Amino acid sequence: MNDDVDELVPLQPESTGPKVVSRFEFNLLRILKFLLGQFPAEQAQGLIQTRYTPPPPCLSANCVHLVKDILGKGIVQYLVRSGGWRRDQFLFEAEPKRGRVWERLPLVPRQLVFSRHPLAFLMWMTAEKPAESKDGWDAPANELTAGDELFFALAQESLRVPLPDVTLALASRSAFRGNPLCWLFTPGDYARSERPEPPNFAPSLKGTRAAILECLQSVLSQRWVRMERAKGQVGDWRFLRQQGEVEEATLTRFLAAANEVKRPDLARFVLQTASSILGGGELSAAFWTGGLQGSGPPRLADRLQAQRAALAVPRQVMTLQQWDRHARSVGYFDDDYPASQLWKADWEAARGDEIAAQARRVLESLEPLRT
Repeated sequence: MNDDVDELVPLQPESTGPKVVSRFEFNLLRILKFLLGQFPAEQAQGLIQTRYTPPPPCLSANCVHLVKDILGKGIVQYLVRSGGWRRDQFLFEAEPKRGRVWERLPLVPRQLVFSRHPLAFLMWMTAEKPAESKDGWDAPANELTAGDELFFALAQESLRVPLPDVTLALASRSAFRGNPLCWLFTPGDYARSERPEPPNFAPSLKGTRAAILECLQSVLSQRWVRMERAKGQVGDWRFLRQQGEVEEATLTRFLAAANEVKRPDLARFVLQTASSILGGGELSAAFWTGGLQGSGPPRLADRLQAQRAALAVPRQVMTLQQWDRHARSVGYFDDDYPASQLWKADWEAARGDEIAAQARRVLESLEPLRT
């Protein structure tokens, strides 16, 4: 592809005239649109799996302008479609507010800022074969803005089905492994460690990151419901144990952080997931473990550990029930009274007492020595 480096490709004309970019920049823009769900995966695969050498030392002003425009508009559209358009009720400054996200929140928490890291990532994706690259590209997790974190999480999701080898390679890089949204989207990507270590979720519950989580509640619930239903098809004992352990580590740390900052509304997706799974009728542990093949590990303790790990979501319902009990004890003049009232309403709407009883029955069914 060396012959194409200097080739210029005109893009859609604008009021100021057509934007002209090089072939490399044209490919980069198409990859960006694919990562945002605006370009066919089958066409993007070839671009991502082809090494483009030598890459240009820098990008033109036209290309940078277009990247900013596509990235900014694409992320905002995704958030609005994911849930920002709904007239939901969330806490703002410890008080419930209802409306669409732009009605509930002032401008500052809704402002999306991007650092240099997404552009560096796009240049690397365009120039290298990500699954085979020896290049040391990465972005420190503590340097990512709220917009960066959402972009990288969406990029990983877009690559998952058409290019799973790329998704696997990215999971080891700090920009993804240290990204709270990546863990909330698909914690199973980080299940290869014996002791999963989710990132700190406390920063994700404030400011712009909290606004993003408000928009993503339905998306997160849908993803976790799919993950829970898929467990019943897993035949590998070790994989199911690791999957369950990383999910439980993620939810435990996230719920602890939400409770600490008194934002139980941002954990609504966990309650919605439990309601969807446990509220549809009587279930047994086989819903999660029915796909396990053979007799499993030789030790009973190891078999029980794998089966218990699969029940990560039912176990978290016990934490949510504790939240409800605490909410009922909060007095009218207490500082967290508005937050407690909102959680009580969420709990009752999800039929929390029923799903908690169902979750307890499922958990107890795996305890051979229970009384």
